[in-house]
Amino acid sequence: MADPSERPPKRRRGLGIWFKIGFLVVAAAAGVWYVVANWDETGPALRQIGWGAALASVPPVVGAGIAGMLAWRRLLADLGHPLPVVAAGRVFYTSQLGKYLPGSVWTFLAQVELAKQLKVPRAVSFAVSVLALVLSLAVGLGIAVVLLPFGAGDALRQFWWLWLILPVLAAAIHPAVTTWGINLLFRILRRPPLTVRPSGRGMLAASGWQVLSWCLMGLHCFILVRAAGAEGWSILPLAVGGFTLAYCAGVLFVPAPAGVGVRELALGAALATAISPQAAAAVVLVSRLALAVVDMGMAALSIHRTRHHEEST
Repeated sequence: MADPSERPPKRRRGLGIWFKIGFLVVAAAAGVWYVVANWDETGPALRQIGWGAALASVPPVVGAGIAGMLAWRRLLADLGHPLPVVAAGRVFYTSQLGKYLPGSVWTFLAQVELAKQLKVPRAVSFAVSVLALVLSLAVGLGIAVVLLPFGAGDALRQFWWLWLILPVLAAAIHPAVTTWGINLLFRILRRPPLTVRPSGRGMLAASGWQVLSWCLMGLHCFILVRAAGAEGWSILPLAVGGFTLAYCAGVLFVPAPAGVGVRELALGAALATAISPQAAAAVVLVSRLALAVVDMGMAALSIHRTRHHEEST
């Protein structure tokens, strides 16, 4: 007869699998709807930019996703719960589909629940999700601060004010500041504080991965901007800085799925300082399509790996 003490873990595992299946079905359906619902606008923009440039812009987005995952994994290891790369990718990429549901809570919830199946405490994975979000925003806005004033056209005069927030961004990624902020949030939620604080070395390593992620995202935008008619390398600072600023603005606007609307408006405004508004709109639409396709593709790959892993165990 089986030991009764073994039954609860099996039940929890079953519930975890049902959560995973339900989340994936709903989030994937939302992602597909996100692409299909905007195809009337995206189709003409894709023809204007060209399939060649659109496809060439995809590999940098894939690289950015890998770097972002490695930043999240490094933070998780810094708090005492290292994961193998494949397992970390399975959690990270699957949870990213939560961006296509209204509100930012779904990505957090998915990361917490999926990491729990890998024996990461919910409090730790939640703290890492918050850390990763703060780090991503701080690094992304920092890149925008540095690069946008040196962009093409009228960017220097239009974005000078970003320099004013640079000291705030630098403070936001200091381990003492982030630990205080997370413990304050835990106190509000009536949860115990972190027992392990992030280290300076861990934050620096994760910041390096995040810098690479944002730069690759900006390279994706640069490829599209060049295809839209911009000439020369002087447009590169504007493409990278404008994209990071726009994407961060979309993340900060919580109600919009994947930052839709806000991100496009901010990126279009930045790019319009160097190319025509019509060309900027085409870049925005094709970029949105490329990011959505990569998100769903990397999630599908992680699901395939998960299924293969479960069948072999």
